Amino acid sequence: MKKFESKHPQVEFEVVWRPFCLNPLFKTKCGKIALYDEMAGGPGKFQPHLDRVSAAGEPYNLKFSVTGDTGPTRASQILIANALRRRGPAAQARVVEALFRSHFLDGKDISDEDVLVALGSETTGLPADVVRADLRDDDNCRFVDDEAEAAVEEKGVEAVPCVTVSGKYKVGGYQEKEVFEKLFERIWAENAGV
Repeated sequence: MKKFESKHPQVEFEVVWRPFCLNPLFKTKCGKIALYDEMAGGPGKFQPHLDRVSAAGEPYNLKFSVTGDTGPTRASQILIANALRRRGPAAQARVVEALFRSHFLDGKDISDEDVLVALGSETTGLPADVVRADLRDDDNCRFVDDEAEAAVEEKGVEAVPCVTVSGKYKVGGYQEKEVFEKLFERIWAENAGV
């Protein structure tokens, strides 16, 4: 996006993250590697995926960690949704970045309420008691559940990441940056640079 914006200064991207539940039946905590192996088809099956992601992270000095535990992602989805609602897209982006860093690089359990409260308060500036209350609020739970269901039923989301550009161009799964560069140029050309 930054590359495209530098080429077309009149263009400004706004990124908004929407809830999606990768594994809705996942209800308990477990070790990350056990979960990823299960999702990939059995013991040792996740390693090729980790190798691919690790190779992609090397130029950015990102060292992925699959240590520690993880659990259901609903609470982290609530944190993301409420960051947008309370503080806007920039705060939401900080929350998502911190969640990714905590989970994929630092080995933290982002299903743990205390981890989420600390992360949410630090990245949004909201008081810890407000973040905790948001995570426990039944209306927030229903909102996230409804959004996650709509992502599948109405928008056809099947995997993460899934990026929708301009409300109609869907790019699913991990993709190289060139895929997005070509898509942005295509949209630019279709709209005659307007």
